[in-house]
Amino acid sequence: MITLSLMVDVGNLLSSLFAPIMDAPLLEAVLIQIFVVFLLARVFAEVFVRLGILSQVGEIMAGITIANLAIGGFTLAEGLGIAWHPTEPSVYHEIFEVLANLGVIFLLFTVGMETKFCDLKAVGKTSFTVAILGVIIPFVLGFGLIVAFDTFILHDPNWLVHALFMAAAMVATCIGMTARVLNEMGVMDTIESKIIVGAAVVDDILTMIVLAMVVSIFAAQQSGSGIDLIGMGSSILVAVLFVAVIMLLCSHGIPKATELKRCRLTEKGVRCQERDWPWNIDPFPLAAATCLGLSALASIIGLASIIGAFLAGMLFAEYAQERLEAKFKGINAFLVPLFFVYVGMRVQLTGFGDMILLTFVVIILAIAGKYVAGYLGVIWTDKSLGRKEANIVGIGMSPRGEVGITVAYMGLTAAAITQEMYTVVVFMSIVTAMVAPPWMARAFEGKYGRLRGTVN
Repeated sequence: MITLSLMVDVGNLLSSLFAPIMDAPLLEAVLIQIFVVFLLARVFAEVFVRLGILSQVGEIMAGITIANLAIGGFTLAEGLGIAWHPTEPSVYHEIFEVLANLGVIFLLFTVGMETKFCDLKAVGKTSFTVAILGVIIPFVLGFGLIVAFDTFILHDPNWLVHALFMAAAMVATCIGMTARVLNEMGVMDTIESKIIVGAAVVDDILTMIVLAMVVSIFAAQQSGSGIDLIGMGSSILVAVLFVAVIMLLCSHGIPKATELKRCRLTEKGVRCQERDWPWNIDPFPLAAATCLGLSALASIIGLASIIGAFLAGMLFAEYAQERLEAKFKGINAFLVPLFFVYVGMRVQLTGFGDMILLTFVVIILAIAGKYVAGYLGVIWTDKSLGRKEANIVGIGMSPRGEVGITVAYMGLTAAAITQEMYTVVVFMSIVTAMVAPPWMARAFEGKYGRLRGTVN
């Protein structure tokens, strides 16, 4: 009782200490909140890196701690005013959510800049096959698992919607996290990395199409009407056209622009000068505007904004990567940790104990489904590649991440899945993110020898 009373007193003291933040002007309050969150993110990231674990996992754990570590009823999320309340979201939480989403947008833009269209084209058939299998196999496994769990254990009448959203979350591959690991290991130029990144891009696009179908089915169930096949088909068509137009620009538009010559009239006649960029301007403002514009457009037409950001990055991959990489590095160093902290903050550990067994099974199926898809996709489509290459691709496809969590987040906010189910998806993403990098490093070292990176 003494210990409990002491915890309550400490919690009340902390609440009173943090209370002035809510009374401060909006800008001052937001600056304090970002300072505390960013500082904790960096501390957790540094600790996890020293343990040989990805910094992103540390940032997610920082978010879980901020939202769930309670001292006498006080949590840091509540004290800072950024706790998530579904019915009454605070303006501070909404501002933090916007910053987090900007983080993942710029992260995917940077990944896109490292993905040249010519490289994807070289492994297009293999990447596409890996992506297709990477959608079908995990979807079937996730759907079947939740149908069995809801039907025979929970006896939940909403089993269909739960199963569809879990299956859609199982489909996504974490292109941001995977590409970051491949870059840190210094293997982005290998054939395996090109297959993995190419498949992950197609994977996430297909995930958005699957999500559009799931949302249509959920909306039909909620309204009691039939499924809008015309609306679903038009959404898929718009998504495919959007991606196709950007790919055409990558493959034909930008190369044609670089062939233009700058000409001026001189005393000796017309002189033309070759250029390394289509326009004689600083590419950074243009790149940032393109990133934000395509992200907004992707969101408007029903795709995830990160797909637009990734495709925007690809537009600059061939001709401006070296001039832009350092400039966007600073933006990412600040905003990306906020995204991973936000992912962790949406996890609620209360009542999660009953879902531990389900979480374990989901993790096993998530890894197995993507691994089998990657392995078979390589073996079936490229006879020049063997088991080592297939093994690497299978491992590289296994991490989940922001797209899978986004699917679960949409299901949670739409009341299509439970808070516990959302937490299952987040923990699945965390575990696969922790397991895949050292596993992938050993597989690469088995073929290429010692890597430059420090992933353990």
